[in-house]
Amino acid sequence: MKKIQKVLFIRKKNKGVIWAYVFTLFFARNVFACDCNQRSLAEMQKVERENSECIFVGEIFEVDPNLAYYKIRVVESLDGGDLQGNIYIGKNLKYCQPYVDKKGYWLVYGAMVDGFLEMNTCGLSRTFDEPQAPPSRFDYNIFGVDEDTIGVDFYENFHIEFWKKQRLDLANEISALREKRDKKIIKQSR
Repeated sequence: MKKIQKVLFIRKKNKGVIWAYVFTLFFARNVFACDCNQRSLAEMQKVERENSECIFVGEIFEVDPNLAYYKIRVVESLDGGDLQGNIYIGKNLKYCQPYVDKKGYWLVYGAMVDGFLEMNTCGLSRTFDEPQAPPSRFDYNIFGVDEDTIGVDFYENFHIEFWKKQRLDLANEISALREKRDKKIIKQSR
């Protein structure tokens, strides 16, 4: 009889632990939904060109109030596959970048999935307003300086230089994509 009571006690005790693991796994799935590899910009550009169904400059002209969907108009195809003026309905991914939350111009790397445009997870799709590539993290303290001793001027100058570099990277990327597209078109016309 004591053996049975002991087994029942252990099962009751383990039941709580098991439920704790189940809840932890369920919520951890949402917390760690994406893992963006840290790569160089050049490596990411190559991967994006090779794995994207569509590459274009687009204008997001409508965003769902719940931020689940958005509408985007193709301004310029950068791979020759999208017609200027095409309108796509895009779907925001819940846990990963990129995430569309306002109107504006974007460089888009993506694919059509179940009739919706999905920008590549952890890819290089980004807005022209703040064109931060996903592997970058906006961190003022990249120089390892004690933040308490840094003045406001340092932060402002760093901020200005950071966004200049990001915009220059975006402009160079679009220029390189145009060049590849034009070479492809010339080659096909021969």
